[in-house]
Amino acid sequence: MSSKSTDKAVQVDIDPHLKEQNEGIFNAFANEEHTVLTTPEIEQHVDLGGRQVRRRLDKLEDEGIVGSRKPGRTKLWWLRAEVEEPVSAKYPIVRLVQNNLSLQFVALSLLVGAVSVIFMSVATVLMAYNLSLPSVLFLPSIPTSSVIQSGLLSSLLAAGFLIAGGSIAATNWILDYIGIEVNYSPDSD
Repeated sequence: MSSKSTDKAVQVDIDPHLKEQNEGIFNAFANEEHTVLTTPEIEQHVDLGGRQVRRRLDKLEDEGIVGSRKPGRTKLWWLRAEVEEPVSAKYPIVRLVQNNLSLQFVALSLLVGAVSVIFMSVATVLMAYNLSLPSVLFLPSIPTSSVIQSGLLSSLLAAGFLIAGGSIAATNWILDYIGIEVNYSPDSD
């Protein structure tokens, strides 16, 4: 056995995107009873072709996260680094939003809507107390009308994102209903 196989798990800071992208591979190591897996065993846990899985494992090996050895025809893989669960494993709602384009638009509309509420609240307070933004924040002169316009613009943008998310969800539902399957995968290689 090579020296690689005796490596102990080391805590390594791993790029969060790399963790998310290879979540299935890390779940394969977490879900199997043994710590050394073959490539076909890992492929069972991942929704990718064999070539893509091998390419990702090779990249993880280059990063020092997994180790490998090929004693015969099948390559063996093991984790060399301690890998924390990806965020989407800890919070399933994150995975749901990541894999659903319409929910991404709805989440974006909620964020822009929150900005809109802030703009409109600031404008309301400024108008109610007859203040101007520079006197409150010590900034150059920004008229209250500009703050109102920014709030209205962000409201329209939020409504647009919400309509886009609803339209995408309705289109997906219609296509599913008539039997056309559409898959959105932001990670596709």
